Formats: sequence, structure tokens, C-alpha cells
Amino acid sequence: MASRRRRRGFTLIELLVVISIIGILVGLLLPAVNSAREAGRRTQCQNNLRNIGLGILGYVNQKNSFPPAGEFAEPSDTSTDVATPDPSTSAIVGFIKGSPRAGAVAMYSWVVPILPYIDNQELYNQWSFYGTNSAGATIALPYFDGFPAGTSLDVNHPQGQATNWKISNTAIGILRCPDDQSYQPDQGNLSYVVNGGFSMWHAYPLGWVGGQIDGSPAPTTQPMVWAPNAGTASQTMLGNMGVNQKMGVMFLESTFVQGDQRKIPWNLRSTVTGMVDGTSSTAILTENTLTGVSTPTPYSSNLETNWAAPMPMFSSFIGSSNVCSTTVPITTSSTLNCTAGMLQPSNDIDGAGWALSNKAGTFENINFGQNLTIEGSFPFANSAHPGGFNMVFADGAVRFLTAQIDGFVYSKLLTPAGSRLPLYAKQMPVSQDAFAQ
Repeated sequence: MASRRRRRGFTLIELLVVISIIGILVGLLLPAVNSAREAGRRTQCQNNLRNIGLGILGYVNQKNSFPPAGEFAEPSDTSTDVATPDPSTSAIVGFIKGSPRAGAVAMYSWVVPILPYIDNQELYNQWSFYGTNSAGATIALPYFDGFPAGTSLDVNHPQGQATNWKISNTAIGILRCPDDQSYQPDQGNLSYVVNGGFSMWHAYPLGWVGGQIDGSPAPTTQPMVWAPNAGTASQTMLGNMGVNQKMGVMFLESTFVQGDQRKIPWNLRSTVTGMVDGTSSTAILTENTLTGVSTPTPYSSNLETNWAAPMPMFSSFIGSSNVCSTTVPITTSSTLNCTAGMLQPSNDIDGAGWALSNKAGTFENINFGQNLTIEGSFPFANSAHPGGFNMVFADGAVRFLTAQIDGFVYSKLLTPAGSRLPLYAKQMPVSQDAFAQ
């Protein structure tokens, strides 16, 4: 009888060894795959920022100035004091504090003016800046212009014309970073914000108090002192504007409705020629994953938001308000006197206060917002990229910076004319080797 060939299979030990080897290989491979995916998302985010930055610079080439960070309409009555003038009476202050006055309108953010320069000319063509209500009066239109019939803001839209809310709730791909997990599908998401300097508004410079937990951040109750011996409200405003123009790039502004001849004395636009420290070391745009689409919250003045919301918590980023305080971290009642010596250089050494523009433990440091969830609660640079964030400079360059960037260096990237600041806040030159990789 022919001998039968024995059929030999794998032993249990051999199978376990093979499975273990496969497990080890998969364990080694997964981090590389995840790293590659993250690198791809970061690259896409950088491409988005580059295109938006080029759109902003395209606007600058046409208009000879940067667009406003946000536009607001003042009430049509006399409650806004433009004669003295007193910027604390502006509609802008009400929106920052979360309690806008009756008749004040949040019109649009910096995104709307640059729509033609980011391949969205048709959305810009359809945008309605002013309209007529049911009483026949001309009114400024907000980004959320769907109003109940019979109210003073009931707008007579042309048949077939999209409302501003419909337009601004349209998703525009380059306005969202792929790593921004707070986005909502098919909504007007926004992951990027413009450089507003070191205060929420240049004319009445309220600071921001970072919070360790959701719901605790808030604006300061008193404005920061950026100019000494302020005197009258008018002198205070002019002093603040003179300093803050050198501290940021894009600022909030306001307007009256068409036909109102009163001039707004606190509007301010930056130019490239004003960037005496150099366009290659002046930031104009960065990331913030806590902006964009939001349900009504106190940070949005109880309004829904999208990429057209002009409130500074949703459109701008600032450097930490701790730079002007002797008590760190600051509280809402802290005195923020930026002329008191914290920012003054000693020989070739920058004032110690500038280091606090990015310092862990202040709750205003870069990417601390990853610990928060409420949109609009963190008006500082905030990304979801491991270890850092992307930033666009005024020369069009996009750079990935470490989240632990030195506070002295970071403060100089925000200020376009730090070398021209008054002596009590003057900055030393910045080395590009300190931030360029």
C-alpha cells in the first residue's frame, strides 16, 4: 500500500509569531500613515491660507489699503457721539461686550470685500449692503438679513435675490482648514482670522481676559491705556489710534446709512507703506478653529454666525492683553496701562511685557483654545495642527510656526511698525531666523 503523505500545517506557536510580527509592522506603519495624513491636511490648510492671503493683497493692490476686519452700521439716531467724538458710544463697543444697542447693525467681515479676489465675484455681486424696509427707509443690511415682516428691518428683497444670510451660509472651500473639526457641513464655515493687533478695537481698546474653561473668557470692563495723558475723549481716541495703527493690520470700522452726512472719525485703514518693519515679518492672517459657524451665544451677541460675522471674536485675532498688565493672568477689572513701563526697552533689550504675548498659563497663549469649545471665546491664534500653526505674512509667504514661539518674537510679527512706536513701547528689530523655517 502506498504510503500516505502527511499534510503539515502551521502550529499554534507559528501562527502567534506571524500575528505578532504583523501587529508590530502595523503598529510601526500607523504612526507614519497618520503623520502623512496630517502633513497632507496641513499642506491643504497652507494652500488655503496662501490663496486667501493673495486675495487680500489683490484687494490692497486695487484699493491701496487693507480691507476692514469688520464693518458695522451705527444707529440712525444721535446716540453715537461723532462730534466730541466719543468712541465708547460706537455700535462696535456694544457688539464686543455682547450687548449691541438698538438700531446697531453687524454688516460684514473682511471676507466679503475680498470675495472677488478669491474667485467668488458672483457672491459679491449679489451681496446687499443697503436696502429699503417696509416703511420705505434706507437701512444698512446685516449679514443675517432675514427679518420678520412688519418690523423696522423688514427688507424688500427683489424677487429671486438671495439674502445676505443665504450668501454667507454658502460653503467656500478655501475658508476652512481640513483640521478644523468644528465645521458644519454645507454651512459658511471659517477657520482663518486677520491681524487686529493687541486690543479688540483700536479706538476704544478693550482687552480680552482668557478663560481656563468654557464660558469664562470675557472682554475687559475698562479700555487699555495705549497713550499717556489722554485727557478728553477725543484726545484719548486720537492717542489710541496713533499707537494702535502701528500694532495691527486690519481694524473694525463703522458707517451710517446712505444719505447720513455725519463722518465717522475713528475709521482706520492700513497700507503696505505703513509696514516699516517689513512685509516679510508682518502677519496678516492666521488660523482659529473657534470662529465660523455658531449658534447664538453671548460671544456672538446672541446671533448666529458664519464667515461674514464682523464681531472681532469671529473675524480677528490679537496678541495677549497680558502684555500691559502687572497682574498675570489678567482679570476683567485689571488695569491695563501699556505706558507704565512693561513694554519699554532697556538699551537693546525689549520691554519684559512683550514676552507675555505668548506665554503658557495665561489662557491666552497660542493654541490654548483647543481646551475650549464655544465659538468666539478665544480671539487668539488657534489651530488643530500638532505643535504649531500657520501664519500668512504681508509679502504673501505662508509659514508654519511653533506654538511655543517666543513672546518677544511673536509680538513683533503682529506689529507692522513696532520700531516706530513711542519709546514706552518701542520694539527692537526681529531676526527672521527666529521664526522662519
